[in-house]
Amino acid sequence: MANFTLTSTDYGWHGVFRAMASPCELLLQPCSQTLAQHLVSLAYHEAQRIEAKYSRYRTDSVLSQLNLHAGAAQKIDSETAALLAFAAHCYRLSDGMFDISSGVLRRVWQFDGSDNLPHPDAVAALLPLIGFDKVQFDEQHLWLP
Repeated sequence: MANFTLTSTDYGWHGVFRAMASPCELLLQPCSQTLAQHLVSLAYHEAQRIEAKYSRYRTDSVLSQLNLHAGAAQKIDSETAALLAFAAHCYRLSDGMFDISSGVLRRVWQFDGSDNLPHPDAVAALLPLIGFDKVQFDEQHLWLP
């Protein structure tokens, strides 16, 4: 069973799969069906690899392990270092509005569509951990507060 669908269209090919709790689509210009299947398969497997490596919902992911060992210097690979460099760039460009360190708020905030709000003291306790400017990293190491 394929993990994606591939449909011929007037413009070429339309590949569809799910990854990271989202629908993903690829629009390919005309080529052979074999090549289109190969390209969509590559994209699907790469999305699965990235999700496995960085998903906050998987306890075995790199991201979960980094968060688990916050407060200590940790070794990181070049892909993770590049991703952190991109996040730092986005943080600077957005004047701090794009901040991946704010994910720690998920400890107290329920993003389930309900109107439940965390107690202000619970949020206040996490605020010292938020701020990408507090994250220290280079090409080989990461330190999270």
